[in-house]
Amino acid sequence: MYKILLFGGTSEGRRLTEYLLTRQVSLHVSVAGAYGRDLLPKDPGLTVHTGRLSREEMADLIRLEAFDLVIDATHPYAAEASDNTCAACRETGTKYLRLTRPAAASPENEDLLTAADPAEAVRLLSETEGPVFLTTGSKNLKEYMAIPASSERLFIRILPDRGGLEAALETGLAPSHIMCMQGPFDNDMNRAAIRHFKRQWEKEQGHASPMWMVTKQSGSAGGFEAKLEAALAEDCRLLVIGRPAEKEGLTLEETMAHLAALCPVREDMPRQVCLIGCGMSKDQLTLEADRIIRDADLLIGASRMLEMVKDLEKPVFCAYDSVKIRDYIRDHTVYRRIAVLFSGDIGFYSGAARLRALLKDEPVTVTAVSGIASPVHFLGQIGRSWENVYLVSLHGQRANIAAIVARHPRVLALLGRPEDVPEISRKLQDCALGHVRMWIGSCLKMADEQIVSGRPEDFKDTAFPALSVLYIENPQAEGRPVTFGLPDEAFIRGQVPMTKSEVRSLILSRLALPEDAVLYDIGTGTGSVAVEAARLLPKGRVYAVDCVPESMDLLAANAARHHCDQIIPVFGTAPQALRDLEAPTHAFIGGSRGHLDEILTMLIDKNSHVRIVMTAVTLETVSALLAAVRKLRLPDPEIIQVQVSRARKAGPSHLMTAANPVYIITLPAADQSAFEGFSERT
Repeated sequence: MYKILLFGGTSEGRRLTEYLLTRQVSLHVSVAGAYGRDLLPKDPGLTVHTGRLSREEMADLIRLEAFDLVIDATHPYAAEASDNTCAACRETGTKYLRLTRPAAASPENEDLLTAADPAEAVRLLSETEGPVFLTTGSKNLKEYMAIPASSERLFIRILPDRGGLEAALETGLAPSHIMCMQGPFDNDMNRAAIRHFKRQWEKEQGHASPMWMVTKQSGSAGGFEAKLEAALAEDCRLLVIGRPAEKEGLTLEETMAHLAALCPVREDMPRQVCLIGCGMSKDQLTLEADRIIRDADLLIGASRMLEMVKDLEKPVFCAYDSVKIRDYIRDHTVYRRIAVLFSGDIGFYSGAARLRALLKDEPVTVTAVSGIASPVHFLGQIGRSWENVYLVSLHGQRANIAAIVARHPRVLALLGRPEDVPEISRKLQDCALGHVRMWIGSCLKMADEQIVSGRPEDFKDTAFPALSVLYIENPQAEGRPVTFGLPDEAFIRGQVPMTKSEVRSLILSRLALPEDAVLYDIGTGTGSVAVEAARLLPKGRVYAVDCVPESMDLLAANAARHHCDQIIPVFGTAPQALRDLEAPTHAFIGGSRGHLDEILTMLIDKNSHVRIVMTAVTLETVSALLAAVRKLRLPDPEIIQVQVSRARKAGPSHLMTAANPVYIITLPAADQSAFEGFSERT
């Protein structure tokens, strides 16, 4: 088994240790103190050496254990330790690998000073006034005590290590000038520390004064960029100690790739994939999610999600498609702990469900961490609770938003295009819903977050960023109908024939529409059947077909009156007008203009399981229908005849007046076998 000695004590050293524990290696890690030892993972396959070693002691350890490889992952500023490690490897003839930390670029700023070492930093600070925030640890603290009035001016942040704290107190610094915390620190934490020590200085000295922050050029992994951002944001001057010239070597990712070829994966080491809801911004990450992300070997997500965790400098795979993510996980077995990042919450219109299903048959353990969904944040911002809110997503899909708003007093929609808000606003106006109130939230939890409210009229020409949230309140919502058969007076009639209420009820009963049906209403007339059907289809569509211009006008008027945006008017004669439409699940034929054979043929060619309901008033029409059924060898239809009589007043009495009898013919959806060879027969 390959034997490796790793000199650590850095964040990269810990991550490399965690990685090597997943491989078939004999691993020894050497750290300078007990604090570095305690941060390492507890694993029976890990041997830890604690204490600083001289060059001779390093060489003796290498000879004793006969290591195949020594990895130097010490801090970039620990030049002496790195030189000793390299010399010990030359002396013993052992392969040496230096793990390097890329340096971050320092901005050009008149309030930024640079020093070659702590001695020069002390000289420069001695020529300044005001508080000094020292972020370089406790190792060189005694040197900084040479600054005039150091016990008053110096404020330090060190590791929560007993030895370091005792050394700081021995210099005479007050406890209120010492902060013990484990890094790396993000921008917010650095800003909080700067503000805290500024207030402490003002409290003690009775006046404000510009603060200096002293930091090393430790790269992003050491939190250098976060310190720069915080200092600029808090108007804090910077003194940067330049790092020593570093030996050539490999980055953490390059080192892991190099070791993957030398050390196979442990057969007893399971692979773990965690699906994480990240909320809308980095500060919404839960503590559990943050811990898993920091411990992961690989981070996967869309570019917006990976931008949130770029400061961790971990291996990443930028992807949104679930299949691509599954394939990458399958092909890259070098990664054992994988975090897949999703926006919002993984249980709310998230791609996490599809990825979980794809990973079901993979040799990985899948876990999940929920996040904060955008509706939770948004509704809280506008002072609304989210129970009893009807939720709908327009992100990559369509929905009958006007019909939904007409039925539900509170609707929240996730949007996906800049033009969604103006299109919805115009649709609500067209469907007699201009009275509703709208709230739009865009760029939630970002610097340019915007929340506005108004009526549809206010937003009909206003585009918003694609990933926005829309909340609509309709105090006049009518609720979902549980029956059908609106009174005939509910429709605008004109001079076009209309299917009467009682017959319409039977037609809809025979159609047996599910809520996501796709219905063709052929010969729609006034659109009464189309409207009644649309009111039953919150997730469906109705294609209303007619070749009479007046019918199209009446259809539009009746659809708007009843808030039916799921009706799509189609002007033309069937079957030609049906040719480019999506396949129907159901069809109602109220008029065929002599083209019944061709209409039936096209319907069944589009969907052999389509359910068809037709009406006829004359015996000739019924005869023609039966002839078409025989010719096309369709299953036997169900035929009923209905005759309705209505009372009319005649003087002091009421007489029943009979309407013409109507035949309702149903061709139920048949098994596929019933239509084998259908196109050839016809």
